[in-house]
Amino acid sequence: MKSNQFTPLLLTVLLVIQNTVSNAQDKKDFSQGYKVVEQEINHLFKAWNTNNTPGAAVAVILEDTIVFEGAYGSASLEFGIKNSSSTLFNIASNSKQFTAYALLHLVEEGKVDLDDDIRKYIPELPDFGEMIKVKTLAQHTHGIRGITYLLGMAGWNIEDVISRKDVLKLLRQQKELNFSPETDFSYNNSGYMLLAELIERVSGKPFHQYLDEIIFIPLEMKNTVLFEDNQKIIPNLASPYFFDGTGYKKGIRNSKDIVGNTGIRTSIDDLCKWVINFEKPKIGSKELLDKLAHTAVLKNGDTLNYAFGQKVSQYNGRKVISHGGADAGYRSQVLRFPDQKLAIIVLTNDGSLNADEEAYAIADIYLDNKKMLDANSSIDVVQKPLRAIAKETLKKYEGKFELQPGFILEFNEKEEQLYITATGQGTFPLEMLNEEQFQIRRISATITFVKNENGDVDTLTFNRNGQDSTGKRIRFHMDNSKLQEYIGIYYSPELRTSYELKIENGVLTAIHQRQEITQLSPLTNQNFSGNTWFFGSLEFDIEEGSVVGFKVSSDRVHNLRFNKVDKPFPFW
Repeated sequence: MKSNQFTPLLLTVLLVIQNTVSNAQDKKDFSQGYKVVEQEINHLFKAWNTNNTPGAAVAVILEDTIVFEGAYGSASLEFGIKNSSSTLFNIASNSKQFTAYALLHLVEEGKVDLDDDIRKYIPELPDFGEMIKVKTLAQHTHGIRGITYLLGMAGWNIEDVISRKDVLKLLRQQKELNFSPETDFSYNNSGYMLLAELIERVSGKPFHQYLDEIIFIPLEMKNTVLFEDNQKIIPNLASPYFFDGTGYKKGIRNSKDIVGNTGIRTSIDDLCKWVINFEKPKIGSKELLDKLAHTAVLKNGDTLNYAFGQKVSQYNGRKVISHGGADAGYRSQVLRFPDQKLAIIVLTNDGSLNADEEAYAIADIYLDNKKMLDANSSIDVVQKPLRAIAKETLKKYEGKFELQPGFILEFNEKEEQLYITATGQGTFPLEMLNEEQFQIRRISATITFVKNENGDVDTLTFNRNGQDSTGKRIRFHMDNSKLQEYIGIYYSPELRTSYELKIENGVLTAIHQRQEITQLSPLTNQNFSGNTWFFGSLEFDIEEGSVVGFKVSSDRVHNLRFNKVDKPFPFW
């Protein structure tokens, strides 16, 4: 598919590039002309440059000028509609920076204090015995459990219609925090959803109306909308997809009015206007825009890299302000290099496309003049999988490997396909690169099984973004007679839901009336790992030799208590 570039503009701006990126270490030779840059970026997206795949929209901004804009693949595989610079995408967690701006706008007006107790504005939230300041909601240092994982544990599916009212009710039932506020960092969606609620109550206006008035209308982001109604018709919105190892499937998400943490649908054209505003402001004072990049500081003095809806870090020695987003089959990444006055945006409706990796690859082209088309190297982010290998070989890889304490990778062969189940992450197919190496397409990671001198596979190497981690095989075993001690009904007053633990085919399982069955694998006599994304790990409480309950943890929920109860609830 032909991409949507603005060729005359590129010729002009190449001269600007030479003058703007003027630091000694950043002076680059752009004499090869705009065509080379265009080819380099197009090559990054060549796998999506067809009518048979979802795709992406890309923009590169220098100072206040768009120097490249491209669109690839299909917005709708069902109807054969191509992506364009006006196609709308769900930018998911990149919505957080808009919420943070709205919060700071209220602060600037004197209507909110960042050091206020959140219960001043949302008094129905539980009193956890410690003050949770407004600013901690924006910086992920509040300690409140993550709503996505709470919903999963409580029996909700992502395909369900979930409202903000449902989530607020669930949060009101919580008795504990993940940690004491401002003592740790845990990225989750609870804080920003609560900020949207706060902004509505303080402003006296619906969240979408307030964003329209202070951001979208002044910046002429005419095609940007907040998806606060799952029945809302949004023209020109790309459909989300993901690749499951065999083909593309439709991504589904039915959140009704959960916004603040997510919810914004926008185009590459409109999002460029927001990004350019940081360089050439039309809205927001300098103090407000600078505040968005002020990073959080914990009580012990540690400085984090998360600010207000943005991360502040270093990339190859350069300051970068960024944020990503992922929801259903949508992915997004916004990078800003303030010292070089360079910004890169990648929006995609293919959950298999790593927007982060592609955005940084584009940054390499502009900042380091890296030639991606070198004959001796490949820039294909996702390699082509090989044909299936022998079932007997795949069987050797079956088992559990501990990548880090409590985080388990489990491998199973089914119909000559190897599947991976990660603690709290669900199950996904692996694609073969060679007999020992496999890839997880959706996160652009590889797994290499390592044989010892006897030919047995005892370790593996997990590589993502160039970083290797080693996993060791777990050989702990528990027989059925011991597993019998854990069976029974367990109830959580914080979720107001129950699970039955029972043995099926020699495996301890957790069964809920509305969720998929979780298989529990013993790591020790008290600790088990789960194979579903919401049930990461369990620690059983044993008193006087009897199991009385367990605490379940996942990526964004820690130590949620389930008590063993005598009376069963026969609802499944």
